[in-house]
Amino acid sequence: MDPVLRSARRVVPAPAVLARFALVGLGGTTVYYALLWSLVELGGVPALVASTAAFAVVVVENYLLHRRWTFASRVPHREALPRFVLLALCGAVVNVAVMGAGLRLGWHYLPAQALALAAVVACNLAGTVSIFRSGRRT
Repeated sequence: MDPVLRSARRVVPAPAVLARFALVGLGGTTVYYALLWSLVELGGVPALVASTAAFAVVVVENYLLHRRWTFASRVPHREALPRFVLLALCGAVVNVAVMGAGLRLGWHYLPAQALALAAVVACNLAGTVSIFRSGRRT
């Protein structure tokens, strides 16, 4: 088989990995929205600040679950963690930009956050696979 095609095939995660990625994402989204709502509605924290705080909490959760369960990765933390943090920082920038734009347009913070999360997830799938795949157990 052509080496380029063989290499491209390894980048595409198996259906089970995609299902686990989605489950971790759904769990993270649930935690995210619970924190966001609680901070805004119960704590009086501005929506953009609350969004950033919730994002930070979910990044830790996602790293641990993706490394251990989604990808069953053997990539050492010293390699995977800095790459994941860099990916998360890029996601945080996208989150703040989209969420901030939605709020400036007068949107309620929850729909603005839904759009921001969709943008972040679209950016994160390929990056997360790239971080953990080289050490994946088969």
